[in-house]
This record gives sequence, C-alpha cells and structure tokens, in this order.
Amino acid sequence: MRILVADDDLVSRLAMEDVLRQCGAPEIVLAEDGASAWRALTGEACFDLICLDVRMPPPDGLELVARLRAAPALKRVPAMLITSTADRNTVLSATRSDLQGFIVKPVGPDTVTRILRVLAQLDASILEPADAAIARLRVDTERHARYVGAFIQQIQALAGLAEELATATGGSQTRTAFVQKADACRTAALTLGSTRIEQLISDALALLVEGKPGASRAMAQAVYWLGRVSR
Repeated sequence: MRILVADDDLVSRLAMEDVLRQCGAPEIVLAEDGASAWRALTGEACFDLICLDVRMPPPDGLELVARLRAAPALKRVPAMLITSTADRNTVLSATRSDLQGFIVKPVGPDTVTRILRVLAQLDASILEPADAAIARLRVDTERHARYVGAFIQQIQALAGLAEELATATGGSQTRTAFVQKADACRTAALTLGSTRIEQLISDALALLVEGKPGASRAMAQAVYWLGRVSR
C-alpha cells in the first residue's frame, strides 16, 4: 500500500506513520501542509488512502478533499480526516465529501483496527474476495484466477491506450479502440465485483468523450489498485 499523511504537526505525522506501519503499509508519504499534499496527489504516484489533518496550512483538510473530489481523475481516491474535535460542521462536511471517516487525535490501538477495517472494505471494492466471487460465479479457484488474470491484461491494455491518447501518438483509431475496450472492461469489472475499477473506467471514458485530460491518470490508478490487490 501507498498512503499519504498530511499534518502540520510533526508528532502527529510520526504517530500516524507508526499506526500505518502496524496496518501493513510499506510506503507512507508524509506531507507537512496541504500544498505539499496536493503536489504529491497530482504527481505520478498513485495512493490507496490519504489521511488529512483538518486544520493545517492551506489548503486545509476539508479544502483539499474538495479539490480532490472536483478533480475527475482523482475523485475516487479514498480519504480520511485527522481531527482533534469531530464538531458538527466537520462531520457534515465529511458526510458530503464521501470520506471513509475520521481519525480522532490522539491516535491509539483502536485507530489501527479502524484503518484496517477501512482498507479491507476498500480492497473488497477493488476486487471482490475470491471466495465470494467463486461462489457467485459458480466456478472453481483455477477458473477464477484465469478470469482475474485476463481482467488485469484488459485493464493494462486500456491504460496503454489512454497513455497513447495523452500524447501526440494517439489518433482516431486509438480513440475508437479505447471506447470499445472500455465497454468490454466495464463488463468484466462488474462480472468480478470490481466496482471501483468500473468507476475509474467510466471516469476515463467520460473525460475522453468530453475532450478533457485525465483519462490516463484514472487508468493508471486502476492498474495500480488492481495490481496490488490481485498479487
């Protein structure tokens, strides 16, 4: 996993880093303010979760979430708020911003449990757990593994087309191929219970149709998420 923590308090950043290590996150990116966090989010790296302090040098946590949800290629990135007080306005803002919840300072043993639960739910939405998918699809383990392997190849190919379209090498034929493969990939995603990947494909397709940038970033996020949970 790769998780971003943004907090202007050094002790809080270090405490969150220790908690996330206990959750099994091998790569943790630390940011001391909202501007640094936004640079990390809009860079090349993809993230599994971001943990944002509510009050920090601008943009603060809520402002950063608003930016994130307004960015078509980044709006699916899961986020949690780090807060010392869960006041009514913060709770309302979090509810409206499609957040995964709150991390209440100071962090403790219960924080590990909460984050592990959130990560498990997120992973299940990237790719339905094998046992559940096998039972639903009425296939054996080997067949399911073939489904997943083929799906990964499809997503990688679609991401490659999106990357071509983001450069001067992508033409009308590439665009047509992307649209056709995107429909097939969406069907495959729904077959495997991969709701978040289906959402990213839909986002990339919408961006392409509207002539807006970001399709390649959305597909890069899909490749990253799917590749991690299928290992």
